[in-house]
Amino acid sequence: MKAVILAAGAGRRMYPLTEETHKCLLPVGDSTLIDRMLEGLLQVGVREVLLLTGYREAQLRAHLGTEYKGMALRYVPNERFETTNNVLSLLLALQGYDLQDEFLLLEADLIFDFSVLRRAVDSSAENVAILAPFKSGMDGTVAELRDGWVHDIIPPERQQRDGVTRFKTVNIYKFSHSFAYGPLLRMLDYYTSQFEENCYYEKILGMLIYAGQLRLKGEVLAEEAWAELDDPHDVVRAQAIFDGQRLLNQLEYNFGGLWNFPVVDFNFIRNIYFPTDSMIEEIRQKLPDLMHNYGSRQAVMDGKMANFLRCSEEPLILLNGASQAYPILAEFYAGRKVLIPSPTFGEYARVFPHADTFRDHPDESRDLGDRLGCYGLVVLVNPNNPTGTLWPTRQIWDWVQAHPDVEFLVDESFIDFSGEGSLTALPGLQNLVVLKSLGKSLGVPGLRMGYLYTHKQALHDFFKARLPIWNHNSLAEFFLETGLKHRDALQRSFQATRQERERMGALLAASPGMTRVWPSYANFFLVEIAEEVDLEAMLRHMLRLSGIYVKDISSKVGCRALRIAVRTESDNDLFLECWKKCYPLAARAISAGRA
Repeated sequence: MKAVILAAGAGRRMYPLTEETHKCLLPVGDSTLIDRMLEGLLQVGVREVLLLTGYREAQLRAHLGTEYKGMALRYVPNERFETTNNVLSLLLALQGYDLQDEFLLLEADLIFDFSVLRRAVDSSAENVAILAPFKSGMDGTVAELRDGWVHDIIPPERQQRDGVTRFKTVNIYKFSHSFAYGPLLRMLDYYTSQFEENCYYEKILGMLIYAGQLRLKGEVLAEEAWAELDDPHDVVRAQAIFDGQRLLNQLEYNFGGLWNFPVVDFNFIRNIYFPTDSMIEEIRQKLPDLMHNYGSRQAVMDGKMANFLRCSEEPLILLNGASQAYPILAEFYAGRKVLIPSPTFGEYARVFPHADTFRDHPDESRDLGDRLGCYGLVVLVNPNNPTGTLWPTRQIWDWVQAHPDVEFLVDESFIDFSGEGSLTALPGLQNLVVLKSLGKSLGVPGLRMGYLYTHKQALHDFFKARLPIWNHNSLAEFFLETGLKHRDALQRSFQATRQERERMGALLAASPGMTRVWPSYANFFLVEIAEEVDLEAMLRHMLRLSGIYVKDISSKVGCRALRIAVRTESDNDLFLECWKKCYPLAARAISAGRA
């Protein structure tokens, strides 16, 4: 078995990383791209490699030499790499050398599990394309399959949304000698001489399939990891994908941007059942107009939010995410004696660093009412994050009424999942402030919406003076508009979450290594983990096996614990199945450490 690696391009989209370095010499983990690729080729029995070179050829030659662990390396320069594309590089390879056997064709900017190559080598078909399920964010050439065979190869300029299921080409192929030195070589020679040299070789493959000259088997990857490195962001993603601990570190550092990583998110909490597909389609169709327009001014947005919530507009201030409120609240309540739950959402301890705490625990906190009168501000998160505990709305209301000299800041970000009503539906009191993050309940944290609701005019004016005239984007504004006719679907989504929460809670309680599942009235669970489970190993294994991302919050709650989001039934079943598979590995890891 032999291989051809296309490595002539300059990788300009990768600048500045490739200004002084060939793209395939970029490090990913403890190895370069090209070294990883050659290691994989060795594992499947490749003993000779043709490297199509151009940009920084001398650098590549100096790094690799003419032999790699017994594998012979030959270099085929494309002197016109700056004005041509890999269609000419492949032609030069086939014209310059008769490989005399089937061979693998790869592009040099790939990183993959070595099992990916095995899929090509072990296939019984003579000509094979490695494909992957198409996901949002992928670009480049795609393939259409019929009965497992490639029916069409479609470059970006011919792609359209038409409901057809397509697969991303991974840029790894296996070709027979008869095809490569017959139809492929003839078409490469003809097309480059008569039409163009600045295109991708996959365009030629598409022509040959259409002409009936190529029968190409599509091998679709399942759990095998791979990545194509086109720009600097891809390098970060690849570093993470192929190093479980690095990926965990990167995810925790990013605090978002998860679309860049192959994960199923059980860490960040949102309503998984909303918005509906029809809402998303409405937004998709409107997106060009929304991108080209400003959102309305703050006063207009407050009115639209009031319409959406069916509440009075005067006490309402729409926020660019609830997080916008924290520095303003810290400024307004500076010098007050504050009481907050512990544990709770970390922003409250950050903005009120000298606050006293009460322990939020399902077995305690019933004596809280006796302490309230000692404070200028009492913060309640209801239901609380990360514990999921809940105070009855009427109980809080009674406290607010009974302590008119104490101000109450009540965070209701998860109230919709609890079955309890909101305090905003009750008569307004001057010492009550309700804060809510809407990303959780509406399922759109990326739109950055939240609100503050207060009848305290001084606080209301204080906020308004600190908000810009354009505080929201047009996408969030349109979401509020279209959401008016989807209120019933929103309520159904809360009910669906509550039902799935009950099912998931019972399954978690029966899972190995989970010693306690706290009762939850939100869309997540706080789960205490047994001592025999190496949590770091468990999270790394789950991320690698099924792309499951969940966060260790032990340091926040004073016990070994995870906070696990409630997602769809299929996602939750995936989590539980993965946990059971990884449990012996994580338990074994800690046992080995003790030994």
